[in-house]
Amino acid sequence: MKVCKNLIFIISSLCSATLFAANPSINELNSCLALVEFVDSKLDNFTDNYDAEDMTIVHGGLSAYKDFLQIDVITPKLLNLYGGNESQATLMQRLFDRQRATFFRHLNERYSEKKLFTEYAAAINDCTAKTRIRPDAAKRLHAALDKMIIMARQNQ
Repeated sequence: MKVCKNLIFIISSLCSATLFAANPSINELNSCLALVEFVDSKLDNFTDNYDAEDMTIVHGGLSAYKDFLQIDVITPKLLNLYGGNESQATLMQRLFDRQRATFFRHLNERYSEKKLFTEYAAAINDCTAKTRIRPDAAKRLHAALDKMIIMARQNQ
């Protein structure tokens, strides 16, 4: 019986570590949201360099993913974290919004050139591995990421 208890303990420890690792922190998700918002806001600087239809596809995909992260993932996680207390969740969201402004500033310093980088697409793609994205948002986002890579290669 003692061996059985030890085996159950080991298995549950391994499984809980796997589940914990698969559940990204709100900070990680907020960083992903900030990256997507940054790239989406930067697109307007590139309108002269790229086809308007391509820009619409990228904007649409990024907006779908941005909405998914905020509405379907971050807000429910915040509410769950604070036991459904909406005012506490709102205060934390405001803190994330301030952090996002700092993140934007750092990204602006790093990426000062006026073109899309394949690193943007790769970083956003890495973010998608952190959550199970809704199929409709995933389809639009993947079309946007593919288009971003094609557009980046056009200007190299």
